[in-house]
Amino acid sequence: MEVPDGDIVDTLGTAKVLRQGGDATLVALGAMVPKALKAAEELASAGIDCTVVDVRSLVPLDTVTILREVSATGRLFTVEENPRLCGWGGELSSIVSEEIFYDLDGPIVRITTPHIPLPAADALEDMAIPSVQRIVATVSESMNA
Repeated sequence: MEVPDGDIVDTLGTAKVLRQGGDATLVALGAMVPKALKAAEELASAGIDCTVVDVRSLVPLDTVTILREVSATGRLFTVEENPRLCGWGGELSSIVSEEIFYDLDGPIVRITTPHIPLPAADALEDMAIPSVQRIVATVSESMNA
């Protein structure tokens, strides 16, 4: 990933919609954003068109953008490189459930690491953190259920 030269100044609390789709919304943060984008490309070739939202900051959290995009697709998938327990996706799921529950067409799905200590070995860490293949499989299974 290339990093531009010079100062990079941006506003905190502004999520960025990186890809528009009508079937599901993938919400990701940090290192999971490129994986969510790649998964969305693969899913599109299988007929599932996904919006991808880069959260960019958790505090403040841009709930306006996230709620708008989830409301438009009716489906929310969070992609997190942290364990499911006490992750940011749980808080986001709570907000979506409270604010736009009746706009949802299916259950909220959180794609996370298993509830284990994160391995130090590269190969094991790669197995634990959500991969493009796991994102594609999880979204496909949920959308086709």
